[in-house]
Amino acid sequence: MTRRERVRRALILCCHFLRNLAFYKAGWRNRVARRKSQFWVTANGNFLDHCVLEWCKLFADGRGKHHWRKVVTDQNAFLNDMLRTLRLTEDQFEAYINDMRTYRDKFVAHLDLDEIMQIPRLRVARQSVAYLHDYLLSHEDDDGFFPEAPSRAERFYQLYANEAKGVYTE
Repeated sequence: MTRRERVRRALILCCHFLRNLAFYKAGWRNRVARRKSQFWVTANGNFLDHCVLEWCKLFADGRGKHHWRKVVTDQNAFLNDMLRTLRLTEDQFEAYINDMRTYRDKFVAHLDLDEIMQIPRLRVARQSVAYLHDYLLSHEDDDGFFPEAPSRAERFYQLYANEAKGVYTE
């Protein structure tokens, strides 16, 4: 896989995460996920599961093709700046990675014997993906690898949050 393809794919995963998170959060804000309809309950749960899967590709699977270390040139600067932005230590971020992996491995990829599902809080996930998205566009997209990419992660997220709000209120 070329560098161009790696950067593009990481940006695509960032966008998939942000869109699914916007749909998931909008569903809860509009109480859609609390309805008795299995369609809405399942759709909302699927948005959450896809968020976790995409986030893990970017941050938890160090040997995976799309991990941030495979696309970021100055890894130390990226990690230090991201942790500062997240207001986390490296150990705290590692603990968060483990929480996301646990949810993915025990409840999304497999259905293990654990009886209580701990849905991860997604604030750190959202902030880390937004940071990676914006960083890739400003530091790693030398040749316009992704010209159709949203210029800012937050704008992209809001676009889909607004779209979902409209759908959920119909």
